[in-house]
Amino acid sequence: MVLAVSTCRTCSPSRGRGDSHQRLSFLVRAPHHLSLLWRGLRIPQRSVLCAQSRECGLWLSLGGFHERGHDWEQTQKIYNCHVLLDSEGSVVATYRKTHLCDVEIPGQGPMRESNSTMPGPRLELPVRTPAGRVGLAICYDMRFPELSLALAQAGAEILTYPSAFGSVTGPAHWEVLLRARAIETQCYVVAAAQCGRHHEKRASYGHSMVVDPWGTVVACCSEGPGLCLARIDLGYLRQLRQHLPVFQHRRPDLYGNLGRPL
Repeated sequence: MVLAVSTCRTCSPSRGRGDSHQRLSFLVRAPHHLSLLWRGLRIPQRSVLCAQSRECGLWLSLGGFHERGHDWEQTQKIYNCHVLLDSEGSVVATYRKTHLCDVEIPGQGPMRESNSTMPGPRLELPVRTPAGRVGLAICYDMRFPELSLALAQAGAEILTYPSAFGSVTGPAHWEVLLRARAIETQCYVVAAAQCGRHHEKRASYGHSMVVDPWGTVVACCSEGPGLCLARIDLGYLRQLRQHLPVFQHRRPDLYGNLGRPL
């Protein structure tokens, strides 16, 4: 199985088709499609995203959609959504970001996501795809291991984090957090990342990345637009979990059941 990750702020997803022996999952951060401000994220089947999914036979993991909440008229706030399309262009899962980034990092500029965004009410069960069971998260979520543990205990084999990490936190924390989430959950971690400057006070780090369950970075882009490919080996994942059965060794009697199964 192969996963592709695209990183850019302005370019469109690359188009291509794998050979008959491969199923491709394509994960992209596509900010030029972020203005879907309606309730429920009913993506039209004639949209460019659905057309690409059908034409290329790919599943698309799309992070950063803005969705109006049920009380949009009163709050004027949106959900930050991660949408999963199957190879027919149909929406099979939607995750609304649960951890909002309200931070002040020196040199990076303050962020107040809660000013415009509502936190999602729940996690979503991992979705069975041709590449494995995929757990959905978004960006700042990766700082909360309870979320990734809950997805892993619910059956996730691949964790996805479409992101826009800042230019200060990116070099310091991006890779180490992704590797930590992979090691502790024994999952593949796929993180498509925006790059480039948003405005005079904010730039995104880029460096889209795929990490295997051992914590090895098996594919990575640079700070600019790019595409990286990684093979998802579920046999290796299961073998590793058998050799290191950490979930069987957990002690909830001592520290509670962190990341309770969904």
